[in-house]
Amino acid sequence: MQNPLAVDKLIEILANSTEHVMVRHEAAEALGAIGNRRAKPILEQYIKDENIVVAESCEVALDLLKLCASKQEISW
Repeated sequence: MQNPLAVDKLIEILANSTEHVMVRHEAAEALGAIGNRRAKPILEQYIKDENIVVAESCEVALDLLKLCASKQEISW
């Protein structure tokens, strides 16, 4: 759905180390897909998460953020 209103909750979920790894994974990827630049620092923080799935999801999400930023620059 890529709703920017979800950013705060997704950040909260990603930061919760007691949350199931797949939930954190989906939260990270959703943050990247939304394309909100507020997510960048939190994704960069969790790119070093002890859980490799979460860390790699943050890498993918950062790539998605870059892609969203480049599309915005290109759009007329």
